[in-house]
Amino acid sequence: MSAAQLSPAIPLAVFRLLAGLSLVGIAMQFFLAGMTVFGAGSGWDAHAATGGAVGLPILGLFLMSFLPALREQRRLASLLFALYVLQLTLAGLGHGLPLIGALHPVNGLLLGLAAAKLTLKRTA
Repeated sequence: MSAAQLSPAIPLAVFRLLAGLSLVGIAMQFFLAGMTVFGAGSGWDAHAATGGAVGLPILGLFLMSFLPALREQRRLASLLFALYVLQLTLAGLGHGLPLIGALHPVNGLLLGLAAAKLTLKRTA
């Protein structure tokens, strides 16, 4: 079987795996932030590193959504990617503009909801 003849089930399985990894990474972000806020963490470095790492499966989801077999996932994958870019922007602006930075955890919740929906979404 050539790459051109791959079953649509294979890209969908990879897509779901990436969605699950994104969801776990986002949940880990809340855990790391909570640890740091309540004094059990080692600072924001782990949170920042994990935030960068979670971008890889999110980018993969966005790019994979352009495959014909995953076309119906495109809108939600694009939303997740846009929320991730917004998350980076909020984190960057948050130091100088605390009221903007305060939106960072709210957007993180939206990221988690979008990743959960992608992870749990059933396709025809």
